[in-house]
Amino acid sequence: MAQALGAVIHLLMSARMPLHLPLLRSCNLVMLAIACLFASAAVAQVQIDRVALPFDLSNAPQPAPATPPAATAAAPATAAPPAPTAGVVLTGHVAQIYLYVEPYQTRVEALFDMQAVFKWLTPDETNLPQTLTPEKQAQIIADAEKLAADWCSLTTNESRQPYVPPAAFFVKGKPGATIPMQEKEELAFDQCMLGFVWQFTTNETPDQVEVMWKGWINDLKEMPVTVLFGTQSEKIIANSVTKRIHWMNKGRLRPSPLAPVPTFDPAQPIRVPVGGIVWIIAGLAFYWYIWHRDYRLPGGGLPYFGVWLFGLVLFSKLLTITLQRGESAPIITQTAEAQKIVAPLLRNVYRAFDHRIESRVYDVLARSVDGELLRKLYLETITALTLDGREGTRVLITDFEATVDKVSPHPESGGFIAECTWSVLGNVGHWGHAHPRYNGYKAKLTVQPMKGEWKLTALDVQEVRRK
Repeated sequence: MAQALGAVIHLLMSARMPLHLPLLRSCNLVMLAIACLFASAAVAQVQIDRVALPFDLSNAPQPAPATPPAATAAAPATAAPPAPTAGVVLTGHVAQIYLYVEPYQTRVEALFDMQAVFKWLTPDETNLPQTLTPEKQAQIIADAEKLAADWCSLTTNESRQPYVPPAAFFVKGKPGATIPMQEKEELAFDQCMLGFVWQFTTNETPDQVEVMWKGWINDLKEMPVTVLFGTQSEKIIANSVTKRIHWMNKGRLRPSPLAPVPTFDPAQPIRVPVGGIVWIIAGLAFYWYIWHRDYRLPGGGLPYFGVWLFGLVLFSKLLTITLQRGESAPIITQTAEAQKIVAPLLRNVYRAFDHRIESRVYDVLARSVDGELLRKLYLETITALTLDGREGTRVLITDFEATVDKVSPHPESGGFIAECTWSVLGNVGHWGHAHPRYNGYKAKLTVQPMKGEWKLTALDVQEVRRK
């Protein structure tokens, strides 16, 4: 390579032509750059050929060929066990009362921390457990319900309510912010509380409520009380001297009114004056008789005609038969007409469950429902409105809306079948806070006329949505 470059340079220098110095310099620079590139490549080749590697790769193990994805057996997926519900560590003592006043029920709830509960149940025990097994929880609940049997009594409108035994529950979280529990969950000692519930059924919305409280455990002197009624609440302090909790309604809590039952003008019965008809026939027969015999009445016929008219009026009033006619209900063909009938009937179904006495619930349901549907609606609705769990708290309905989408005549009566959707919004309150509940339905309703009123007689639910 060097000899070739030297020959080229010598040829350029010895050529008989006029020299252009800038061009010649540029050519020399390009040739030198090419020569450097070739020289560095030759040196690198020599070094690679002469320098031995510090290790031998001839006997190195070769990687195994990759297995096709289809040939690899997929390991069965194992579902992870559900994670336990996160708990909140309680700091400090808990002794709290909640008084729920509803139109037809008054409920008293009390919460205590576990240290206070153990000190009350087992005052000599010093080694407190770290966790509470389901078996230990059941034992604590049984012992606590026996000892708290006479803690609470209720008087409404100066009338003493019947005795109600307490129901005890384990509660996670903190007062006013409890969290759900898993079934038969093992609880951390410092992440749970013990709650008591007394549910008193009242016949009317109370104007005044008085709770006699005897649950002054561990030398308690005072307990904060939160009274919740409707969408309002107020706080008071109960003390161990008076041992009473007073609350006055002052018109702030009222039951929701029932919707008027849709009615129509029924067919009026027919009154048949049988006595008058018989008297007329008898009078005509007498007139025909004397006319056919050419008989002359003494004193003329006018007195006899007056007596006949008096008898006609008298017998028309005395002998009357009433004939009942069938239902003459209007034919419902428009969704707007069906909407005015269906919406009040469904609204009253939910308002019936504001009551807590079964007979009263049935009485209100019977205003809008008839037949076998009455029992069915009672069972299904009370299940939908009752909170899951042993507490059994019922949802209070706050909003209701129904829409009729299609109407068709009933084939066997003067009623109609309505395809409609409705939604129910309510809330359930316990342990100092409320949970919203939403139920949505799509169904076919059969509505029939009965004694001047429209009533639900059949229900076919097609879709249910709950939140």
